[in-house]
Amino acid sequence: MPYYALFFRLLMILILQLSFVVCTGAVLDKKKIQELTTKAEEVMDSSPEEAIMLLKNVLENTHGQEYKAQRAIALKHMGTVQYYEQNYRQSLEYYEQALKLFRELEDKVGIASILNNTGLLFEHQGDFAKALKRYNEATVLFSQVESAKPKLTLALLNIGNVYYTLGRFDKALEYLSQALKNSESMSDSLGMAPCYNNIGNVYLSLREYNFAIQFYSKAEEIHKSFNQKKKLSTVYNNIGEAYLGLGNIDEALKYNQLSLEIANKNADNESVIASLINISDIYIHKNEYGQALVNLKEARRLSNMRFDKFMHASILSEFGNLKNLLGEHDEAITSYKEALSLVEKTGSNPLILGIYSGLSDAWAEKGNYQRAYEFSNKYQNLIDSIYNRENLNKLNMIRVSFELEQTERDNQLLRQQNIFSQLALNRQQTIRNLFIVITAIVLVSLAFLFLLYHAKKKKNELLALSNQQISSQKEELDKLYLEQYKLNETKTKFFSIVAHDLKSPFQSLLGFSELLSLEYDQFSDEQRIDALNNMYKVTSDTYKLIENLLEWGRIQTGNANVVLKYINVKDLVESIIPIFDHPLKNKELELSVEVPPLLMAHADPNMMSAIFRNLLSNAIKFSNPKGTIYIRGMARVDSTKLSVTDNGVGISPDIIDKLFSFDPKIRRNGTKGETGTGMGLGLCMEFMQLNHGMIKVTSKPRDGSTFTMIMQPGSKVLSPELVS
Repeated sequence: MPYYALFFRLLMILILQLSFVVCTGAVLDKKKIQELTTKAEEVMDSSPEEAIMLLKNVLENTHGQEYKAQRAIALKHMGTVQYYEQNYRQSLEYYEQALKLFRELEDKVGIASILNNTGLLFEHQGDFAKALKRYNEATVLFSQVESAKPKLTLALLNIGNVYYTLGRFDKALEYLSQALKNSESMSDSLGMAPCYNNIGNVYLSLREYNFAIQFYSKAEEIHKSFNQKKKLSTVYNNIGEAYLGLGNIDEALKYNQLSLEIANKNADNESVIASLINISDIYIHKNEYGQALVNLKEARRLSNMRFDKFMHASILSEFGNLKNLLGEHDEAITSYKEALSLVEKTGSNPLILGIYSGLSDAWAEKGNYQRAYEFSNKYQNLIDSIYNRENLNKLNMIRVSFELEQTERDNQLLRQQNIFSQLALNRQQTIRNLFIVITAIVLVSLAFLFLLYHAKKKKNELLALSNQQISSQKEELDKLYLEQYKLNETKTKFFSIVAHDLKSPFQSLLGFSELLSLEYDQFSDEQRIDALNNMYKVTSDTYKLIENLLEWGRIQTGNANVVLKYINVKDLVESIIPIFDHPLKNKELELSVEVPPLLMAHADPNMMSAIFRNLLSNAIKFSNPKGTIYIRGMARVDSTKLSVTDNGVGISPDIIDKLFSFDPKIRRNGTKGETGTGMGLGLCMEFMQLNHGMIKVTSKPRDGSTFTMIMQPGSKVLSPELVS
């Protein structure tokens, strides 16, 4: 951007800020609020900072019932701006506030728009079940409002995209076809273009490359006519993949380089990454592995700037493929495993299939045929679950039906063109009259057939909609039943622990207090102090137990707040050790700490501190006096480890199996009679699982124990349709 243009833009923002300061004390009228909202909507893509400032001004001046509609719209736009800025948590918060207001206003289009947009956020997080639920609710509401048909296309497209990502190509093609029909009914070219592109993606995954190119070409023609450069980049990238599938490497490279050029000009990192991955794949086919590696490294660098699980996993999978070809099978296995850890829980079956196949090949090349067979078996089982006969038959029926409709439309267009050509060539009155009669008969017949077809189609659509609503309601009821069952189970377990563990300390408190009350005068000062100390110790232990019970309850009900950050493990260890100076001196214990100064982990720092405190406390508790406790930190390719080792009494194998449960029967006293709540290790394991990690235990009776925290390593990434 030229310097004078940048200066002018900054000057305009400064003027706006000054004008807002002047207006702070005055209440804006509805006309001024509408102007600010419209201006923010116009600039939210080109100037997000200006849009946020305008919308904040609107929100500050829209309190009260009479401004509810204006406030709902402003909150929705604020959520959209935060989505563009990749602040997904803030975006969801603004959307949820807007959704509440739209529900109070009973605004179906507003509700449906928010449901669609929050579906995109859940899809981005890999929660496809929540995304589908939001999209389905949006389609039901959009279909009830005639003016919302263009937005209905977007919601149907998003449902198709989710099913495509999950490898359910039959369902994907079904919803994408519905989206295309909806746009065609309105002659909406901009709505048809993404439908053509995504249908092409389905055919590309089915390896029917010529069909895929046909649909991509239709999307390309529309994007060119509207000069949509960013979307052209996506289409060119897809065409390049199709040509690579056909073995036409030169055409594939040409289209991918064209896509990369457009994406770079538009600063579209996501499309740049996709093009780099495809270009790398092309160079692999050309046996130019050096060029392939250069492109993959650049894709990974850009991916680290905006971490998207699916995109990052795709890059790691490509790294694995390349390392396999280079004979570096250990590095290939590492890349595949990291990719698998990112996508295995999201259910992205097509990508998981490629990873299983690559792992099978890598282990086979290393001579470990048992592991190779294991991943080959996983690959085959997943293939069978996706491409079973029922799904294939259903997919073929939908595909054939869709292709017949497309062929019929093309044939009808050709017939009309032929009729017009004949009318133009045959100017004689007799032939013209003959054609008029024939045309009239044909039109009457077509009209009659169309009426019959339309009536049947409408009946089928109503039936399909009813079935869809019933199915959606059934799924929701099933989900509510499961949630209620889990809550009841958690409640039962919670009260069982409370009944067992709170009864004993309260009995002790009652006993001590009763004894002091009745025989206070008979006790010496030393006996009174001893009784009070005992009461304090019982009260303190009981308080810790209640804290653990409440924290465990929050985890079980899904209310635990996990904030993942990059933390320095050595700093964490050094901040906690001073807390235990007194217990260490009391037992005459020494600490041996060996943690690298730059050892990093990706986890919630508060939870990791709580876990380490618990492990160190247990090590002190079960260590013999005058012993040594060892704290070791180490980095691995796929994890960061922190271990605490004591030379104490050790743990028997039958207790190790139950160590992380909440069974009060396994509670043990320390070497000096120290007691605990019996819930610490169970909470620690649940904390680690929330942070995608685990705790490993090795121990022998009378030889001490080692507890190892295995954390995520400390290394720091599809743009769906957003309803505006």
